[in-house]
Amino acid sequence: MIVYEAIAYFDGTWWTFEIDELTSPSARDPGHRVVAMGQARKAADVRREAVDLAALWTGGDRENIEVVVRYRDFGEQFSDVDLAHTLEAQGRVLMDEASRLRRSVVGKLRASGLSQADAATILGISRQCVQQLENSRTKGVSALSHERAMPGTGISHVEGVDAR
Repeated sequence: MIVYEAIAYFDGTWWTFEIDELTSPSARDPGHRVVAMGQARKAADVRREAVDLAALWTGGDRENIEVVVRYRDFGEQFSDVDLAHTLEAQGRVLMDEASRLRRSVVGKLRASGLSQADAATILGISRQCVQQLENSRTKGVSALSHERAMPGTGISHVEGVDAR
């Protein structure tokens, strides 16, 4: 497998990309080299188009060519995306801890003899939520995907969150 790097940038309405490792002599000036360049309509198509270009340029089989695409001129936005991913991961850890604590409190309240309805009133959640938290506590499963409208938590609806 041959791996090339393509540098892509948005150029008006097209994505232009260059593969610096692939060059040929310039017909105008023998001292200069022509870099393999191509275009794609969408960013999602750049890698496929770059693989096709590399196969055409080298005469190689596209099945043996891999292209890693780097997008130029989006540094600040990428750092914001990285920060968003980091904050999201931290939020998941905090939500998992909050869910663990809620399950623990439900277990303690129920072990003290309180009914699900009484535990729900004390915690400010529904009886059904207490039941789900209690069931997930005994099964060792996170109840994040079941929690709804937890007063004081800022969580109004969390569904399908992988809180592992």
